[in-house]
Amino acid sequence: MMAVGLVATAWCRGAEPNGEERDEPTMYLGGGALISTKPYVGVDPRIYPVPLFAYEGKRLYLRGLVGGYRLLMDKGWSIGPVVQPRFEGYSQDDSSALHGMGDRDWSVDAGLGTSWLTKFGLFDLSGVTDILGRHRGQEVELTYTIMFPFMGFDFVPSAGIRWKSGSLVDYYYGVRPSEARPGRPVYDGDAALDPFLRIAVRRKLSERWSLLAAAQYEWLDDEITDSPIVDAGYDASFIIGMLYSW
Repeated sequence: MMAVGLVATAWCRGAEPNGEERDEPTMYLGGGALISTKPYVGVDPRIYPVPLFAYEGKRLYLRGLVGGYRLLMDKGWSIGPVVQPRFEGYSQDDSSALHGMGDRDWSVDAGLGTSWLTKFGLFDLSGVTDILGRHRGQEVELTYTIMFPFMGFDFVPSAGIRWKSGSLVDYYYGVRPSEARPGRPVYDGDAALDPFLRIAVRRKLSERWSLLAAAQYEWLDDEITDSPIVDAGYDASFIIGMLYSW
């Protein structure tokens, strides 16, 4: 989710550096490679090929698997429903340290998102909840994003923070009594607050083609890192790819 969502934040948000909005819909299509880490014990970073797709209309937007609709809009401000996948989790086969753990599955979250586009940058606030009944939790995210050109590149840095409910943290990082083993005690996670930084960089090769790179680094709360199945204090992703726009 980070890969497509981060690319979309960079140049699929309908935002120009001066804070104005585009009136015409824009579509992006491309592909790339994603390097992603997971904080679980014994799980190595992985490389995935990823398709990139986005549609940014005046109200409807689709950013890969992330979708939303601006139900109300006024002078750079908007609010409306959002739907997004959650690709956290693991299979017990991912690491010998996870043997005996029940698999933690991906899910789909939905809720409400609002954004405020100003000449100083873009502010986003969203709140979502699990609609598949897997982690049964909620997440609230606040993000600030700016965009500026430099030496032929477009830079889009962001900073934000995510609040994750106890149910979400416990599902993905907790250890149930039936899963406890010597060296892996029962663990019941509580709500967590994770700050993050991300940056996207684009270099236009022609009117339609662009080369892009994006990265995100999230610091994990003690409620996550104290879990006996976690051995890293961060979650990170990096993507590089090509985009065609029309």
